[in-house]
Amino acid sequence: MGKFKFFDKNECFIEYKWAFGGDFLPSIFGEQYDKKYSLIGDGIYYLVFMDNKIYDIDIKECKKLVENDGKKAFRDETKDKIVAAIGNKLTEHNIKYTTNSGKIITFKHNNYLFKVEIIKKAAMPQ
Repeated sequence: MGKFKFFDKNECFIEYKWAFGGDFLPSIFGEQYDKKYSLIGDGIYYLVFMDNKIYDIDIKECKKLVENDGKKAFRDETKDKIVAAIGNKLTEHNIKYTTNSGKIITFKHNNYLFKVEIIKKAAMPQ
């Protein structure tokens, strides 16, 4: 298993998911990013630590793009910063995206539709 790059053409969705946590997020957030394996069977967490808060960045395949509602995160400027940083990275690669409710980003890349959700965590996941 080699190192996958998010903006390369990968063969299947799981390769994009691996590249999301191993290439895409580290390129945006650097030392503010960490990948954590769940000790209780919840999978892998892609965590961003910003402004003394913890955010889980989840990526999934979706069937359609969300409507671009232009809303900001409700009382969470840090989440807005994360959404903007991810959006800027997509724009750098000429990928159009939509945002909804200040926490969901959807976009099309290499024939896949992606949904990224930013979830604020109250504590470090187990």
